[in-house]
Amino acid sequence: MSSDTRRRGPAPSNVDLALEAVRDAIVEGRMRPGERIKEIPLADELGFSRAPVRDALRLLERDGLVELVPNRGAIVPELRAVDVLEVYALRASLGTLALHKLMLDSESLQIAPLERELTRLVRAGERRRAREAANADLAYQQAIVTAAELPRVKREFERLTWQVRMFLGALEIDVLDSVERVIAEVQALHAAIVARDVHAAERLWREKFERWISDLVGRLDEDFDHDLWVALTLHADRTPVGLLASGRLGREDARRPR
Repeated sequence: MSSDTRRRGPAPSNVDLALEAVRDAIVEGRMRPGERIKEIPLADELGFSRAPVRDALRLLERDGLVELVPNRGAIVPELRAVDVLEVYALRASLGTLALHKLMLDSESLQIAPLERELTRLVRAGERRRAREAANADLAYQQAIVTAAELPRVKREFERLTWQVRMFLGALEIDVLDSVERVIAEVQALHAAIVARDVHAAERLWREKFERWISDLVGRLDEDFDHDLWVALTLHADRTPVGLLASGRLGREDARRPR
């Protein structure tokens, strides 16, 4: 197990090193769903005491990458279709809020950070580099949320992104299988943002997420619950994220015509 050393800023603490090592192993699929994370061997491998490992596991539980189970310890969560759907529904909703905020003042809209990530994605596709393409796709999404300058939305979106990375690693998704589609999705979304067409951008954002969740759930041999997806996301532009997360948006509301 390895973790990249930070090159800037203060030296990482032992908690940081333990967190990054476990997180890397999970999102890269080296630690599998249902696998128990043993504190003592991990601490021995990293070269320090159990305390930083224990603290790191608590932080990873907060981000949804680890489950702390009484009498069993830390476990990599099992992957269920409903978990994938919930994470993507929340990210879709948070992104919709960001898109609306981003285009409230079209004069101050900064396109350059988005263009950088789009260029990275296209180049990764041309070079057939799967991990770079996946990272650039996620970075483009994050750039939208960051540019909106909504700190709570940004923080929650980042945490959910780690769970998306976990899904991709656990299911051994090869982005190159669909890289042309991914590039086309982001290019269309980018064009809508540049045109300040918030309704087109919102539609393309949701369609992109729905295609991805359908692909992921298909690999779990479970049916994609489209009714639940609609219930969670259809009126996200009119519904506070807290209401979505609490489950108070019912199927009856979701089926009402716009």
